[in-house]
Amino acid sequence: MLRRALSHPNAPIVVGAALGMATTAAYLIGSGRSFGYDAAATFGNFVATPNLIDAFAVHSAMPTMPLKSIASNDHVFLSLVSHVIYSLTGSRSEVVYRLVPALAAGGTVGVSAAVLARRFGLLAGACAGVFIATNPLFVENSRDLRGYSLAALLALLATLILAAGTWSRRRLVSYAVLLGLAIATHVFVIVVLAGHVVWIAMRRSRGDIKSLLPAWVTAVAIGAAANANIEIMEFVQHGFPPSMFNPAFPLYLVLFLVGAPAVLPLGLWLSTAGLGLWAARREAWVWAAIAVVALVVAILWLVLQPAYLYPRFFIFLIPGVAYLMAAAIRRWWVLAPVVVAGAIVAIVAQAPGYTEDPLALPQAANTLERARAAGGNPCVLHSDESVLAAYTTAFTVVTTADQLNGCSEVVIVSWNVDPMLRELAAQQFPRLTVLPAYYRAVVLER
Repeated sequence: MLRRALSHPNAPIVVGAALGMATTAAYLIGSGRSFGYDAAATFGNFVATPNLIDAFAVHSAMPTMPLKSIASNDHVFLSLVSHVIYSLTGSRSEVVYRLVPALAAGGTVGVSAAVLARRFGLLAGACAGVFIATNPLFVENSRDLRGYSLAALLALLATLILAAGTWSRRRLVSYAVLLGLAIATHVFVIVVLAGHVVWIAMRRSRGDIKSLLPAWVTAVAIGAAANANIEIMEFVQHGFPPSMFNPAFPLYLVLFLVGAPAVLPLGLWLSTAGLGLWAARREAWVWAAIAVVALVVAILWLVLQPAYLYPRFFIFLIPGVAYLMAAAIRRWWVLAPVVVAGAIVAIVAQAPGYTEDPLALPQAANTLERARAAGGNPCVLHSDESVLAAYTTAFTVVTTADQLNGCSEVVIVSWNVDPMLRELAAQQFPRLTVLPAYYRAVVLER
């Protein structure tokens, strides 16, 4: 009976659906914890605002915080969806705004597992799905109000439409919209579009290029329209800090895509993916994708050298790594326990702090509001207002040392404040109370 069930045509869908639902459920554990730094900046400035247009990064919630300094935190399409939820419900619950990223993560796992199970067999597909679901980079960036998992899902769906090879008008429209929305969610998904163009060009079919060109133009137009204001601020108005060369970035990118910072899963998964690359060495699209990613990374790393360049920006590549693992398991089935062992260790490594507040924002907000209600003048140091605005505005922003004199207490919630101003505050307000979180906040009083 088991053999009959495993050979059923719908078995890959069942396996994918089960893994997808389990992933979403697991990612929602602890979803009531405080927003992280970037998520709080997103919620306070681009979601919980009076105007839907704010989702496109046109307004800063705090006049002391220049919009160009926080615009890169706006994952526009996710902000737009979240703003619609906020406008309809008025909810400020962290759980509500973590639903879409968690569902997108489950969708990415489920669709990947189902497709790879059809391509390489149930064992290979299930193991590939488990790899994605437990990959620390994917887990960390799919459990908060960030657009990485949504961008990965949309890019994956667009890629599957392209790979189907039969492009009706409806399919082409769907492909263009999905890819455009993926770029609108995170601009780095333009790498996926470049990979698609190179792969189709390698086929040397003018008919294919002619059919797909309008879809590519449409996708770029959607993504560019959504991110236009952000990119103008970042590049024209110099919203980014000065360029900085990160000599280890290519190595970090590879390592984090296959399991870092968990050491044992990294070793197990990296070796499996390497064998998968050998197993898939005759597939042209694999080399096209690697070439495009390598070229983009080289340009970013050696030429543009942005100060903000993190492996998570390439999270949409993780399903591609899962493809290599599935290819390896189909060729050498004994690799399946290796992948599962890596997943088990990765789960154990990520368990501590899984439900802990990343920042003490709710506690800090309560402290500020109590102080304001008691007639005091609670203060926060400049830059902390961008994240505290997600929870309260009952504070005065301190940008210079002389402004500390008018404060009744000072609350510091992040590492991003001016260190000299922080030291001066600690000297003038020597009584310290700690607010617990992964990164603890402090309340300084006289």
